[in-house]
Amino acid sequence: MWSPQRKPINNPLMPWSEAINQPGAAQMQHARALLESRPFLTRIPDDEVLVASSIPTAMPGTGCYHFCATRDSAGSYAMVYAPVGRSFKVRMDKIGGARVKAWWFNPRGGEATAIGTFANRGKREFTPPNPERCLIGC
Repeated sequence: MWSPQRKPINNPLMPWSEAINQPGAAQMQHARALLESRPFLTRIPDDEVLVASSIPTAMPGTGCYHFCATRDSAGSYAMVYAPVGRSFKVRMDKIGGARVKAWWFNPRGGEATAIGTFANRGKREFTPPNPERCLIGC
C-alpha cells in the first residue's frame, strides 16, 4: 500500500494507485471465484497429487516454476497450479469416484474448458493448452 507521499518498504515497483490497474489485480476475482466454487474447509495442500519428474527442477519444480496441488480431504476434487505450459502427471487415485471429469481454468479471464472424462486409475498426463499459467481441476 505504498504511495509516493511515504517512504517505500520492500522495494515496491509502483504505488498502489497504479498497481490496482495492473492485469493481475482484475484477475484475482477469477482465482477467488474458482477457489470458492469448491468446499473450502476440507481443502488440504497435497503435492502428492502430482507425479514427481525424474528431473528435480522440472516438476513439481522450484521458484516461479513450482507446480502445486490441493484437494478435498475426502477426494471429491483436486486442483493443480501449472505455472508454465509443461506437461505433468496426476495420480488419479487421489480423487474419488470411478470416473473423473477434468477441465482447464484460465485465471486471466475466468474461463473453464472441459478436457474430458477419464477412468479413475493410474497416472494421467496433462498438457496445458497454451504456455500461459493455468489451473487444472478434477
